[in-house]
Amino acid sequence: MLDVRSKGVLNFLVKECSEGSYKIIEASDILSALPKNFNADKEIISQIIKHLENGEYVSVKYSDDDQFCLCPLPFGRQFIESDDIQLTNTKSIKNIGAKIYIYAFLSALIGSFLGTLIFNLLIDIN
Repeated sequence: MLDVRSKGVLNFLVKECSEGSYKIIEASDILSALPKNFNADKEIISQIIKHLENGEYVSVKYSDDDQFCLCPLPFGRQFIESDDIQLTNTKSIKNIGAKIYIYAFLSALIGSFLGTLIFNLLIDIN
């Protein structure tokens, strides 16, 4: 399981290495792509990439303090794709839930209005 920062780094690496070959990526490029609230520096990026390599998400040919030559593995690409699909499904489920709630509320409102109307008509007839 990956934390938010690792997912962000892996997502950036998958987008940068879209052709599936090794690519040299600067640590500063990764830092600039991440949101500021991640509070990451070059050392944290290095640790995250080592973690991704140990989890077989990426393959690292070589690395130094500022550069990494790496390529996302199929498992890493699949992880990002499934995460995107899950996010899309979650959004659609929330939309469906909101629509069901609105329709149920309106149906109850119409039903209670019609019930009151029919009751009042029956009382007026007698």
